[in-house]
Amino acid sequence: MKILLVSQRYWPENFRITDIAETLVKLGNDVTVLTGLPNYPKGYIFDEYKHNKNRIQIHNGVKIIRAKEIGRRNNIFFRFLNYYSFPYYANKLIKKLDKDFDIVLINELSPIMCARPGIKYAKKYHTPILMYEMDLWPESLLAGGIKKNSILYKHYKKVSAKIYSSCDKILVSTKEHIDYIHNLPNCKDVDIEYLPQYAEDIFEKMEIVDNKNNTVDLLFAGNIGKAQSLDTIINVANLVKNNKKYQFHIVGDGSELNNIKDMANKFKLDNVIFYGSKPLSEMPSYYNLADLMIVTLEDSLYANMTIPGKVQTYMAVGKPIIACANGATANLINESKSGFVINSKDYKTFAKTIENISDDDLKLMGINSRKYYDLHFCKDKFFTKLINTMDKMRNKF
Repeated sequence: MKILLVSQRYWPENFRITDIAETLVKLGNDVTVLTGLPNYPKGYIFDEYKHNKNRIQIHNGVKIIRAKEIGRRNNIFFRFLNYYSFPYYANKLIKKLDKDFDIVLINELSPIMCARPGIKYAKKYHTPILMYEMDLWPESLLAGGIKKNSILYKHYKKVSAKIYSSCDKILVSTKEHIDYIHNLPNCKDVDIEYLPQYAEDIFEKMEIVDNKNNTVDLLFAGNIGKAQSLDTIINVANLVKNNKKYQFHIVGDGSELNNIKDMANKFKLDNVIFYGSKPLSEMPSYYNLADLMIVTLEDSLYANMTIPGKVQTYMAVGKPIIACANGATANLINESKSGFVINSKDYKTFAKTIENISDDDLKLMGINSRKYYDLHFCKDKFFTKLINTMDKMRNKF
């Protein structure tokens, strides 16, 4: 199958779409990625991609074509320039792409406008469009501080509805997203199915090393934004800071990192370690530090309807989870019996919970995590459904 994959984010940025593309190639498909210029998470274009360098590459069998893009930096003005620069410049490259792709696969992360070049190509050459939706628009705007009754939100509700309704099929990463999209204007009849995220091979095949020491090590790994509510972790660390038994490890980067660091400094915490963003290849060593994996989310409709991809990764390595979250994430952890569930923002109960955990609880929850992952989220299941879906779609056209 010849696949045009449209994704504003791609290698060397650390997103799962890179593994999806490379695995599709390993399974015998021809994949071309139309993407932007790497600038995540710092928001500045990587040096090796400035001045028209590396606009066409081949990496692990995937052909990569890069459109010009303005870095998102760390303010709302440049973020909106970033949101619109990729589709604008990527649209200009459409006429230079091969005309015989079997399908357009759109990886929908923020912003949803990143789908537009894929839609333009598909309309021009009568190619089916499959979207893999991973960030719910316009709901995710609320996590960034946009108000639901604002003109901006109402505008992007129309934009999002138009883009979703332009797709021949959508695969959503969380079941709760199905009804939300169907309730958008003109989206009632959109063909939508559930396809949960998986963890990369490096995690599925990871050898677990027992963390035998006198501490309880808790790890958060992933994006650090407002929706992730890392202030909850800092508040917990402050409550237990006089007990040297508890150590908190934070691996990742994002728009809220500096604020979270400032908060930790204000409390004079020496039980929180920030590692910054790390390449995928190094992540197993950090996971092996942990006795307990952390998921924290704000209490909002968007957060409550979403299961972060880190949850599948935590489960793949057979680690117990402590979730300070409501909605879909809480339901998953309760159903899988893979960890502790606490209401969003309830850092006091979080602190009490970790003070009463036993090694036996942690061991059993870790076993449950991996069992549930193998049954519902493993990589083989993901690609079986993805490829079968694309095969059916291309044969319809």
